[in-house]
Amino acid sequence: MRSDEIVRNLKIVVLIAVALAIVGAVLYLIYGFTILWQAMAAAIITGFLSLMVLIFVVVSIYLWTKNLLLKRDIKRYEMELKYCREELKKKHYSNQEDNRKIDD
Repeated sequence: MRSDEIVRNLKIVVLIAVALAIVGAVLYLIYGFTILWQAMAAAIITGFLSLMVLIFVVVSIYLWTKNLLLKRDIKRYEMELKYCREELKKKHYSNQEDNRKIDD
């Protein structure tokens, strides 16, 4: 009878150990999945931020080149405006001289 009790107690201990092992394995898997989930979330956020930085760099280069080209166009138009003003002054003075000659 003593050996039957030992076997019965041993079966109970083994069942409790197996149940604890299963619970421990499930908790370990859940912990592993949370670590994996955090790693995926961190990778997604890092990728998103890297994409944002890349977009901002591209936009800043675009705006810088646009600004540079606009400055060049402004210089060209200023030179053209200066030339037109000089031509207009020449025509204005020549018209005034012609009007004086006619009046005289």
